[in-house]
Amino acid sequence: MPAISPAPFVKVPKPPPGRSRLSAALEGHVQNEPPAEPPGFTVTVTEETVTVVLSGELDITSADFLTSRLAHVRRERPRRLIFDTARVTFIDCASARLIAETDDWLPPGVKPVIACPAPIVRRVFQASGLGARCQLEPCGWR
Repeated sequence: MPAISPAPFVKVPKPPPGRSRLSAALEGHVQNEPPAEPPGFTVTVTEETVTVVLSGELDITSADFLTSRLAHVRRERPRRLIFDTARVTFIDCASARLIAETDDWLPPGVKPVIACPAPIVRRVFQASGLGARCQLEPCGWR
């Protein structure tokens, strides 16, 4: 029997009322779609502070991208690290963990700052407990 290779990218459309996305997928109502663009990741280095502006979706599909970009940030040896997350539209726990773990590179007692967290970002950091490793600051805190 020949092997059947699945489509590399599958988007399940919004189901009709009373139906779930899972039932739509099981019934074969799927649409092939290329992967989303990588999230935005802009770095500004000033003296001992590194500011990272994130945007878009931070999920399992962008984990390698985020890991590699954070490795570059680590090489800067920041004494202070600020993540501006105002334009993040989605974040999963794995991505939040990658951000929170940057506290390991900072001087003792210094936490990475999650500045202007979008509502989804605040919820994930608070619900997961990862917010304890970071300093969540509202917009305009500086």
